[in-house]
Parts: sequence; C-alpha cells; structure tokens
Amino acid sequence: MHSHDSASTARTRADFPTETEWAEWVRDYYRDIETYDWVDVADNLRGPEALFHRNRRWVVRRLLARYGAQSPMLDAGCGTGLNLASMPAGSTGLDMNPRNLALVRKRLPEHIAVEGDIEAMPFEDASFATVVCTEVLEHVPYPETALREIRRVLRPGGLLLGSVPCHSLIWKLRFLSSTCPGDEPFHNEYRPDEVQAMVTGAGLTVERIWYSLAHFNVLFAARRPADG
Repeated sequence: MHSHDSASTARTRADFPTETEWAEWVRDYYRDIETYDWVDVADNLRGPEALFHRNRRWVVRRLLARYGAQSPMLDAGCGTGLNLASMPAGSTGLDMNPRNLALVRKRLPEHIAVEGDIEAMPFEDASFATVVCTEVLEHVPYPETALREIRRVLRPGGLLLGSVPCHSLIWKLRFLSSTCPGDEPFHNEYRPDEVQAMVTGAGLTVERIWYSLAHFNVLFAARRPADG
C-alpha cells in the first residue's frame, strides 16, 4: 500500500514503475484516504457543487422512473448514498471505502451496503435487473473493466443508467471549491462517442447517450442484450 504522502503528490501513471502499481495506488486512495460526503454536501449546500449533486440525485430518480427500472438494483460506486436513497428498500450499494459504507448503513438501514471494487464485484452473474453508475467511471483505473463487470452482474435485458463528466471548463475550475477533494488521482472527461465506444465495447447495447442540460456531463442508458 502506498503512503498518504504518495497519494497527495503522485498524479500520473508515469510516477509508478508499473501500471499495476499505479492502479493499486488509485484504489488505495479511494479506499483508505478519500473522505468526501456527497450527501452532506448536497443536503447542507456546502459549496457550489452541492447544486450539481442535488441535480444528479433528481436526474437519477427521474431516469429510474422513465426507464421502468426493476429490482433488484445496484448502485455501483454508491459513495455515501446519494443515489442509493432513491432506490427501493433492499437495493444494494457497492463501494470500496469502508467509511462511506458506514454512513450508508446509518442513513439507509433498509438497504444493503457491500464493500468491494467495481472492477471485480463480489456478486454472482446476473444478480441485478438494474445498475446505476453515475460519476464513478472517471475515477476508475480501468473503466472498460468496470463496464464488463456491470454487464456480468446484470441480468439479460437488464438496465444500466450512468453518467460521466464531459469536456467542460467547469471541471477545470473544481479546485476553486472549498469542499471538492483536491488530492484525488485524476478526473477523466469524456465525449459521447468515447462513452459509446466504452459501453458497446463491454458488450452492452446503448439505448441513448446525451448531454446533461448544462453540458457538464454525458448521460447514458444501456442494456445487457436479452440473448447474451
């Protein structure tokens, strides 16, 4: 495991002898160091990004209803429960940070909180009818691997609702926020065609890809093929 000093200074793969070590350092950061609480920021208006988180919560609720999302549901990369709270009781939240999961268990005792890595999820094949994964893939060392895992745990015909940041000046100004974690390893941004390639490359069928209203994010809805 790399030290906290390493986590606060290293920023690129070039800082590590091997790509494997770089990827493990990224995971160490989100598992052992990061303390950001999306729910607290959103509910208490702590900084301008609180409005972004509130909108993300509203969008997820709307999309779950629009696409007729079915249980059982998984919030892949649930953080402290921002989106999981909008899912039915008994839904599962997966996160690698034990502090996040402790908050989820306190706030949402009727939900299931599981510690694990989105790139190697501790679930059986075809465990879920719906997976939500918003603002997670941009932090993952290998997002294509995470999407293949999502496909694996989805039932045939199952729904994936997701979002990632798009190329926007707003993300370049994140450092100005008093609550935004300034020492995170990276924060990738995507174009719709890049999202299309990642999602279809994982064996999922895209139903829709679109920009958020303010063009801060790329949203997508996809399904595991019913016959695969």
